[in-house]
Amino acid sequence: MSENENDDQQTPNQKTGFIQRCLDRFHDARSGFVNRLAYCSMRVFGHEDISLADIERGAYDGSTHKDRSLENAQETALLLSSAKECHRDAEARRTAITDKCKTLLTMSSILMGLVGLLLPKAFAFDAFWMRAVCFVAILGLLNVVVLLLTFFAVGRDTQVTLDQSEIDLEPKDYEKNRINLYLQCQVALDNRTDYLVDLYKVSRFFFLASFTLVVILFSISFLSSSPRSETSEIIRQLRSDPKLIDLLRGPKGEQGEDGNKGDQGRQGPQGRIGENGKDAVIDEEKMIDRILNDPRLRKRLEDAANRAVQDN
Repeated sequence: MSENENDDQQTPNQKTGFIQRCLDRFHDARSGFVNRLAYCSMRVFGHEDISLADIERGAYDGSTHKDRSLENAQETALLLSSAKECHRDAEARRTAITDKCKTLLTMSSILMGLVGLLLPKAFAFDAFWMRAVCFVAILGLLNVVVLLLTFFAVGRDTQVTLDQSEIDLEPKDYEKNRINLYLQCQVALDNRTDYLVDLYKVSRFFFLASFTLVVILFSISFLSSSPRSETSEIIRQLRSDPKLIDLLRGPKGEQGEDGNKGDQGRQGPQGRIGENGKDAVIDEEKMIDRILNDPRLRKRLEDAANRAVQDN
């Protein structure tokens, strides 16, 4: 087989490997961003003992299971029933916090829809601080949604199983093994449930803070503005927009022909009487110029000159 044929045959594998690496990097980047966001949110809430490793693991490691010494136990059946009850209580606690998170996620989704519906109102905020607070509230709601989606992420839990090695045990030894296994599962459930409870508290804190900010902002906007002022402002903006005015008027047509001259109007009212001329200053030169430049005087002088020529 030639080298070209080898290259052609290896190209699909190389492309698949490149795409897979890109997907893996995207997954790592997304997971890292979400984990760091959850870590920062918990630190803002006030959890100082939490670490980034706890966020990545999705559970605390504060409680560890230690096998109970059951060599001298007499009522192993009663102890097994107690261990099962502890395990059921841990599962019930997990179910309760999960239901609360579902309710909070539903409320956050509804509030996000309301904010999206009322979001155009936010652009009418005149003050910069109001727009900034509205932006922070929206980011808080998005953070709540991300944290709750992290809550419902796939995690690791310890479950009760039946191995082949337990089948051959004596009834008393089997019950002792079951007791420790149920207690181990209960500790693992509590470690993860404790983490999920803290995550729920942080999500509820950001939800209430964002909801309060949204209510305050829209209350201020509603009370400080009136429909009349908004209508007047809209009319003023429309009147001051030259492009809109030209669009409404349409293109200018050609200039038409002059119309017929109308009838002469009626005589206007008599003017007011002028001031007394006794104290007026007379400019003799201007007076002479006005008399000489009067066309009626010129016409009379021309007529007199013509008659004189005819007489001669």
